[in-house]
Amino acid sequence: MTVSFHKFGDFFPGTGHIRDVGAEKGKYYALNVPLNDGMDDESFRSLFRPLIQKVMEVYQPEAVVLQCGADSLSGDRLGCFNLSVKGHADCLRFLRSYNVPLMVLGGGGYTIRNVARCWCYETAVAVGVEPDNKLPYKDGYDFFLQI
Repeated sequence: MTVSFHKFGDFFPGTGHIRDVGAEKGKYYALNVPLNDGMDDESFRSLFRPLIQKVMEVYQPEAVVLQCGADSLSGDRLGCFNLSVKGHADCLRFLRSYNVPLMVLGGGGYTIRNVARCWCYETAVAVGVEPDNKLPYKDGYDFFLQI
């Protein structure tokens, strides 16, 4: 089973239409959710949670692979969505609640500082930690402030 949340419209590679549901033995094992530009945390959550809840109930996967594209973050150079890091990680937090083995993969993201923040935060969420936004003082910290 594949579930994909992605940009709506005519763009590379030209796949992922809502009517693309799989073929032959894989028919109805693909769910495409094309999203409009400007998708924010609340809108994404209101789509993601009920759709994934239904998929988890019906398909009952033994494991889940979650690919987290950081190009959906607000301010991404190529992306067109407006998700915050916390809103982006909400999908991971929701899937963890099902207690099935979960593999989390990074992907996408074309503004490096956003990608680093996103994957750091989502790594913490993946292991059940809510990270503090304040960095602890370390020797040499003042040196990096000057760069």
